[in-house]
Amino acid sequence: MRYSITIQEHHYVELKYHLLNGDSNEHVAFIICGRSLVDGEEERLLSREVIVLDDVKLTESEPTKVSWDNKHFIEVLKKAESKNFSVVLIHNHPEGFNQFSEIDDKGEKELFQLAFNRNGYNAIHASLIMLSDGNLIGRVWKTDLSNVQISLIRIIGKRIVLNYPDKTNDYATPEVFNRQQLAFGKALVQDLSKLKISVVGAGATGSATALLLTRLGVGELCLIDKDTIEQSNLNRLHGAKMSDLGKYKVDVLQQYIEDIGIETKVSVLKSWVEDQECIAHLKTSDVIFGCTDDDIGRILLNRFAYFYLTPVIDMGLMIQVKKDLNEIQDLQGRVSYIYPGNDCLITKGNINIQRAYEQGLKRNNPENYKKLKDEAYVIGEGNPSPAVVTFTTQIASMSVNELLNRMQGYNPCLLEFPHKQYFFHRHGNGSGIFPGNISNNECRICGQSNYWGRGDMQPLLDMV
Repeated sequence: MRYSITIQEHHYVELKYHLLNGDSNEHVAFIICGRSLVDGEEERLLSREVIVLDDVKLTESEPTKVSWDNKHFIEVLKKAESKNFSVVLIHNHPEGFNQFSEIDDKGEKELFQLAFNRNGYNAIHASLIMLSDGNLIGRVWKTDLSNVQISLIRIIGKRIVLNYPDKTNDYATPEVFNRQQLAFGKALVQDLSKLKISVVGAGATGSATALLLTRLGVGELCLIDKDTIEQSNLNRLHGAKMSDLGKYKVDVLQQYIEDIGIETKVSVLKSWVEDQECIAHLKTSDVIFGCTDDDIGRILLNRFAYFYLTPVIDMGLMIQVKKDLNEIQDLQGRVSYIYPGNDCLITKGNINIQRAYEQGLKRNNPENYKKLKDEAYVIGEGNPSPAVVTFTTQIASMSVNELLNRMQGYNPCLLEFPHKQYFFHRHGNGSGIFPGNISNNECRICGQSNYWGRGDMQPLLDMV
């Protein structure tokens, strides 16, 4: 069983400001966390609220010791209990001691025993230490009062920052990534090797995205797509050949990646993204790439980014041709980085709600879909959209570069713009327009924080 925690970037900033305030003493705060559980694989804590203990609430605050009245912990615990959330205790070690001390062991065991003694409350809890450089280490406390090291701590916001136990400057970069290391250093190569990324859609953009992530050294990929290869796909499906007609796209792509030999672990799912097995993979992913024109799937991924604090990088390409003329009327691509604190795809108008309704109807009630289509209540599939491999590949490349920038920060200016549009048919090919957040956003998903870090609930994602 793997344990991890994801902290919203603004929560991390608040914690750092409080804990590392420059007085060289230890300080303390609590994080109330939603929960994400995949039995036998991973339990993940998701930051929802930070509660700091001001100095006036502390009984001691010294360079090697901090203490407080447990009534403050009980108040936090009561707040978390109401929705079966978890509580994370976090304090700092100002003198650079990079592990839990004997004082920590004793104090935390007594503290969490107090939590587990409360009737009917079975959530795990955790403790973190913020080191003097802002890095984090942590452990989970279980109901039997044993503790387990947290394997990954993510800080998610404009940047994606990873903390894990074996992160080191002495990392031995595999030879295949030596040239990449020369550009971005060892740290990024090691961080990429720790990631599990789900790619939803294995078509034109999805196949290109998966291959780029493989050659960057991402540790694990999950490819999700239910479609098989048709002859009309071959002009843009990376890794596919004529002899693959009729095979599942994900199977062909998996084999191609494995043949590269870089040792990226690949799993495949031949189902809709809302299926339970797919949801389990999304819940154990660190980043998700949306490479589909399926609006019902996009709605799910859009909500998932906020509920589970898992960044979604969604992409799209639109080509419009003037009627009866082989002349481009519109040729534009889009890359969206979705995370709490910024507008979602629905707010930005990137999801067609009517089309999502039709797709859900066709998928779940095909007979009624056909009846309504015959009666002109639904639009139907229509003509296939134009597609050109150079542009689908370019959008995939831009999307993967979005991930690199979020992790490495090589272009700080672009970090301010989560939604990017590129107009390839205009003067200055590839120049982008970066729409800002709308003001007075009342969207229940991205305009309010009630769902951010909510994690598991019934119904899933509060969708009926």
